[in-house]
Amino acid sequence: MKLSSEVGDKTEEANRQVAAECIQHPEFIAEIAEGLQAKKAALAADCAEVMTKVAEVQPQLIVPFAEQLISLLDHKTTKVRWEAMHAISLIAYQIPHLIHPILLALEKILHQDSSTIVRDYTIDTLSQYARAGEKEAQEAFPILREALTVWEGKHRGRVLQGLVFILNAHPGFAIDIRMIAQDYLEDSRGVVKKAAKALLKLIG
Repeated sequence: MKLSSEVGDKTEEANRQVAAECIQHPEFIAEIAEGLQAKKAALAADCAEVMTKVAEVQPQLIVPFAEQLISLLDHKTTKVRWEAMHAISLIAYQIPHLIHPILLALEKILHQDSSTIVRDYTIDTLSQYARAGEKEAQEAFPILREALTVWEGKHRGRVLQGLVFILNAHPGFAIDIRMIAQDYLEDSRGVVKKAAKALLKLIG
């Protein structure tokens, strides 16, 4: 299959086409999964991006390869980490048994990974993990609450959007989440204010 780095495509178009083929022929995905462990970082990143593109349409097709994606979260190349985390975020609610053991690692990534994109998708992963049930929401909530202040609050809009999933899975957090949302109603960023208002509306 013709991945972007192999055909000299600097856009994501070639990888998008490979993903479309994988959706039509799911048996091809195993071949892409093998490429996740490629020594060449560009190839590993391409394969992770294909996984993401497939997961955006048919997330269940990449669930069997979740562990290979998780193994890339400490990859030295930023693009590999962010594509892997993006793919994981799209299936996190289907693999709570695999996310639970890496919660501490995800928390560490939120504090230490230099990539804003990796951290964004880490927040999405935790938010989607909360969809799996009350126990998962209870585990994800303190990490997401902490994420409101990391990196000078850079991720607060995304965290507030993620708290919707916490609230849906565990209504017992309504009082805590209301207090958080009220703190951000006058935030300087529009996206943060909008997310805070949406949360308050949901709580009623």
